[in-house]
Amino acid sequence: MQRSKFVFFVVFLLALAVSGCRAKLMTIPEAPAPAPRGTIDEVGEVVLPDLRPVPTREERFAFASPTDQVIHDANQYFVILGSFQILENANRFVEILRAKGFVPVILISETGMHRVSVDSFNEEPLARTRVNRIRTEFPEHLDSWLLIRRR
Repeated sequence: MQRSKFVFFVVFLLALAVSGCRAKLMTIPEAPAPAPRGTIDEVGEVVLPDLRPVPTREERFAFASPTDQVIHDANQYFVILGSFQILENANRFVEILRAKGFVPVILISETGMHRVSVDSFNEEPLARTRVNRIRTEFPEHLDSWLLIRRR
């Protein structure tokens, strides 16, 4: 009797396995990847910006305009989009940036360079985020960097 129960049990298990009663695994669909942000080249392909680490430089500087000094003087981190030896070149670049919607200011570094800044912050992570957002939205400014004010 024991043996017949055992045989019946084994036959039952084999019948279950062969009959196709398989448990279906529940799969969770993956969330779609966010659309890449960048520009579109001549062939219609998306060109993503190069989000390499944000270069930094620490130096003393003065504001070219007293008004800009009043607005930005308390901040320590400045987003730089251009650096020029000649003031006229910096002024021309300021006009180009204004046409794009930026509010640029000129900083005169201790080395005599005219740095064109488009934003300033008191916290470094916010400044780095801004640099990367500019690189994403304006791929022509991939060379933007962060100036840390030395007092």
